[in-house]
Amino acid sequence: MNQQQTGISEPLVAPKPVIDYNAVDPLLTHQTTEFKHKFPLTSCKVDPTGTHLVAGAEDLEIQVWNIKTKAQRTLKGHTSWVRCFDFSQDGKTLYSACWGGEIKAWNLVDAEPKPTLSIQAHQGSARWVRVSPDQTKLATCGNDLLVKVWNISDGKLLHTFAGHERHVYAVDFHPDGQQMASQDLMGVIHVWDLNTGKIVRSIDAGVMTGYDNKFAADMGGARDFKFSPDGSELASAGITKVVNSFAGVQDPIIMLFDWKTGKATAQLKPDKSFQGIAWGVRFHPEGFLIGAGANRSGKGELWFRKPGEEEFFHTMPLPKAARGLDLLHDGRHLAVAHSDGAARIYRMTEKQPA
Repeated sequence: MNQQQTGISEPLVAPKPVIDYNAVDPLLTHQTTEFKHKFPLTSCKVDPTGTHLVAGAEDLEIQVWNIKTKAQRTLKGHTSWVRCFDFSQDGKTLYSACWGGEIKAWNLVDAEPKPTLSIQAHQGSARWVRVSPDQTKLATCGNDLLVKVWNISDGKLLHTFAGHERHVYAVDFHPDGQQMASQDLMGVIHVWDLNTGKIVRSIDAGVMTGYDNKFAADMGGARDFKFSPDGSELASAGITKVVNSFAGVQDPIIMLFDWKTGKATAQLKPDKSFQGIAWGVRFHPEGFLIGAGANRSGKGELWFRKPGEEEFFHTMPLPKAARGLDLLHDGRHLAVAHSDGAARIYRMTEKQPA
C-alpha cells in the first residue's frame, strides 16, 4: 500500500550535508597533535615536505620530531640557545643559528645526525639563517651589526654587508634571489643588492622599537621576518609601545610593507588587553595572514587577517605562550612552539571523524 492509498505522508529525510574536511577555514582551527620537550621552546620550523618539525629550546639542543610517526631525535652541538632554523628545499638538510654566533648544517637522513658544517658566523649572537631561493647560499645576521652571505656547500664567506648601527635581528632573501632585506633593533630595514653588496634603500619600521625607562635599554627588533611567496609584501613581527619590556608591558605588532614602494601598508595589533610580543608571522597560500604571540601572563594567541583589512578577523586563544610559528606544506596545518615545552600542530579545517 502506498502513501496515496493510506493518506499518510512519511516525513522526508534531509540528506546529510557533504563536508569537505580539507577546506581551509581559520574559524575552525583546532589542535591535533602535541610533541613535548622538558624545556620551554624558543622557535620551530617545519621542513618543506612536511616530514620533520624542529624546535629550539632554553637549552643547547635541537629537538626533531617526525610529524607522522612522532619519533623524536635530539641534535647536540650548539653552545647556546638556537633561535632560528631553515631547510634545504628537499627537507633533508637543516640549518640552525644559535646565540653563540654559530651556524650549523645537519643531514636529517642520518639516524643520528651530526653537524656536517659549522661556521663561527658572528661575534655575539647569530640571530638568523636563511637559505637562498636557488639553494646555493646562506644569509645570516647578528649582534656584530653585520649581515653575511655564505657558500652553502663549503661554508665559505662570500659577502659581508655593513650598514646597520644596532644588532641585526633578521634577514631574508627576496624570492627573486637578487635582493635581500634585514631589520635591526631600532626597526631600520635595509634592502641589499646581492650583486653589488650595497644598500638599495632603507625602510622605516621605527614603530617596532622603544626605550625601556626602567631598565634604560632600547627594546625592539623583528621576532619574525617573512616575504610573501610572490615577493610583493614583507611582514615583520615584534613589539611596539614599550613601557617595561622585561615585565611584558608592551604591545605586539605585525607590520606589512609594500615591497615595490617600501611603504608600510598595515600595523596589525591584537586586542588592547593582550600585552606582549608577536613571535611569528606567515602568509597563507589562500591570501590571508597568520600571526602568533605571547602575552605577559604566559598565554598565547593565533591571529588571522584577510588581505587589505586593518584588523584581525579571527583570534584563537592558545594554552601557553607562542614562541614560534610555521605553516605546513599542505596549507591546512600550523606548527606552534610553546613556552611549556610543547610543539603543537593545529589544523585549520573541520574536525575529522575519529
